[in-house]
Amino acid sequence: MTHLTLQAVTKRFNAAYAVDHVDLSVPDGKLVSFLGPSGCGKTTLLRMIAGLETPTSGSVTFAGRDITHVPANRRDFGMVFQSLALFPHMTVAENIAYPLRLRKTDKAARTRRIAELLELIQLPHMANRPVTQLSGGQRQRVAIARAIASSPKLLLLDEPLSALDAKLREAMQVEIRLLQQRLGITTIMVTHDQREAMTMADEIVVMEKGRIAQVGKPLDIYREPVSEFVADFIGLGNILPVTYDGRDSVSLPGGQQIVVTRPARAPDASTDIRLLIRPEDVCVKPVSMGAGPNRLSGTVTFIRDVGASVEATIDCAGFTLTVATTSRETPGLVPGMAVLAELPAQACKLVAARQAH
Repeated sequence: MTHLTLQAVTKRFNAAYAVDHVDLSVPDGKLVSFLGPSGCGKTTLLRMIAGLETPTSGSVTFAGRDITHVPANRRDFGMVFQSLALFPHMTVAENIAYPLRLRKTDKAARTRRIAELLELIQLPHMANRPVTQLSGGQRQRVAIARAIASSPKLLLLDEPLSALDAKLREAMQVEIRLLQQRLGITTIMVTHDQREAMTMADEIVVMEKGRIAQVGKPLDIYREPVSEFVADFIGLGNILPVTYDGRDSVSLPGGQQIVVTRPARAPDASTDIRLLIRPEDVCVKPVSMGAGPNRLSGTVTFIRDVGASVEATIDCAGFTLTVATTSRETPGLVPGMAVLAELPAQACKLVAARQAH
């Protein structure tokens, strides 16, 4: 059953469209991420779902009921803000109890629920600690516990991890994902961090200028982006201007022919086309292997060795390629070395070029 449905949802601020005719179905029990650059409309869309903004037009339906004009406090949704918005004068337990007090839950039930949630977020001994004395990760967990205290039907997270340092942020991504799966609660999370979306989401909604650019499972969007914008925003990619023959090969700027696997969604040969190949799909070969299909001569110009992986930049006369490899796969790479860069046909994707605005 689809729990949440948006139909032609639009939000205008004066003449500017923050969200422009968005249609979306959010599956029950899944974690869906709204992903996109700053100003693409993802937080405005989340706020309309929460009831904190009213759509200019369109409708929001939840469990078969039109909630477009239902006030936020009557939607029974939990929300965690970017700032967390915990009450600094209250203890951990008092913060978690707040939504239960608003609902006039009796004291015994409140105490039971607080104990249950403190166990869930692994802070059972911190009930009476002021929230001002907690670390960033602990505050994050308390904010989530407060949001789910009243067993909401939908959990909304607005860039909840943006204030944390990188290591803690990655640990919290896993914690929140495991918690969401354990509870089976339908969750929508806003982020501009593609790695975070890839790590946590069942489904990603990529947004561009107030509209949905693509919806799909994380790996599908990474492997089969529909446009240059999506290809560029999700992960690292070598994106090269090419001329497409309409069948199974393209010409690079220097005139080299590259064979590609004919795409299921073949772009129109008359439109601007880009060739996408991910850095991990480029194979570095020694020049002694000689010329061959999809092999380009180049020179290594830069190497970044971070231990587990090696990132190399290869100048191929007219364009550069970024390659992700390991020192075991390609030992002895050094700047100035002549190499062959092989682009496997099945890894070469054709996408529509970004539209100039």
